[in-house]
Amino acid sequence: MADPHIKSPMDFWDYLTAIIYRSGFVLATIMLIYLAFNQEIAQIGLLISATMLASSLHLYMKSFRLIFQFAMWIGLFCFIFGLPHLALGATFLTIGGLCYKEYFCFRIFGLNLQPILLAALWLSLTFHIELVSNILIVFCSLLLALLSIQKWRMPLHFDIGDKTKYQI
Repeated sequence: MADPHIKSPMDFWDYLTAIIYRSGFVLATIMLIYLAFNQEIAQIGLLISATMLASSLHLYMKSFRLIFQFAMWIGLFCFIFGLPHLALGATFLTIGGLCYKEYFCFRIFGLNLQPILLAALWLSLTFHIELVSNILIVFCSLLLALLSIQKWRMPLHFDIGDKTKYQI
């Protein structure tokens, strides 16, 4: 996680990955709302957004970076091999985990519960409980929208932090 008081020199890739990461949250918000209307297209959009997040992740701890990236690789393979519900679970694991990480930066009320809310959403979608799914979509979308707004309001170097602290 970044230290906002430290401004490491940033190159083109730092700017690009910070923008991709933040755009991943925006796309996830839009696709989560769209999930109530068209699950197939929304699932593809959610896979893309979570892949954007995992591929451009700036976390100091290598083990956590790899967990989110590995989850998305598994999710992409599940989608390719015709297991869309497992792919959606991997997507929600990545998005929920990163929301939990971002909670420590922004302290948005409820954001720390996003992994649980997304797990409940995944279960309600899997078992076709529409009312519960729609309620959870509203709450999860609102939290993601708040996070997206907060992320775009801060300077890009906040996402990078101190480059010397990254485990390689």
